[in-house]
Amino acid sequence: MAADRETIGFVGLGTMGEAMAGVLVEAGHDVVVWNRSPDAAARLVEKGATAASGVDDALATTLVFSMLSAERAVLDVFSPEALAAAPEGAVHVNMATVSAAGADELARLHHEAGVGYVAAPVLGRSTVAAAGSLSILVAGDESAVERATPYFELMGRRVWNFGSTPSDANVVKIGMNYMIIHALQSMSESVAILEARGVDTGRFIELASDSLFPGPVYSGYGAEISQSSYLPAGFTTELGFKDLRLAIDAADASGVVLPTAGVLRDIFDEAIADGQAEWDWASIAEVTRKRSAH
Repeated sequence: MAADRETIGFVGLGTMGEAMAGVLVEAGHDVVVWNRSPDAAARLVEKGATAASGVDDALATTLVFSMLSAERAVLDVFSPEALAAAPEGAVHVNMATVSAAGADELARLHHEAGVGYVAAPVLGRSTVAAAGSLSILVAGDESAVERATPYFELMGRRVWNFGSTPSDANVVKIGMNYMIIHALQSMSESVAILEARGVDTGRFIELASDSLFPGPVYSGYGAEISQSSYLPAGFTTELGFKDLRLAIDAADASGVVLPTAGVLRDIFDEAIADGQAEWDWASIAEVTRKRSAH
């Protein structure tokens, strides 16, 4: 369904948020944008967006999307005071990756303030976001989800609905990132075996992504691992470690045992201690290389 031309809000204009808001601006909507640092907002204003003086202006549109950098930032920006000032019928769509517990807390705070709340974390990097090709994982009140869906369809190639409990969408995203972490480590170990024998690991990654493991995880991250090339980072090791901890926390809360989680946590700890916090998270491969060096 096509979105009618209307005014909407967008809060949080980091690399991902700026790209996503840009898609909405290019589609002809009046997007009221706000960011704690002003540069990204200024770039979008040049493209046709409207600058907000604060989150209250964005909430005043009655439909605001956000892509803030961390759970604490979401809770700080969409505080009880800010939510209490929102007009009747307002809906907030949180597109950041937050913990299950954080998502439940946000849903509670929004409900108490009478503000609709939808969780809509995404799969895809900023280049994918700029192309309007994200995979969007959605959960929340049916009417609020329906209201936001035309904009999801602008920002994403497919919308995946996971029901009425917002935190379920966040746990799906956490589960996806946990799978990526395992893929990074499994490639790291396979590449280390082949490197020890002098085999062309670039050719190996090409084989994997052309046969059993097609898709961006194996082709893109596999090439980074094969070439030991991790800058500029699409997603940092520090952020990857955060997502690993989110998976561990979600498992602990549900009584699920993760046999590999402790090993992966040690690998991320070592990678960050080695100065790789701002490198791409594929750089955890260097831990296996270092441990395997003769």
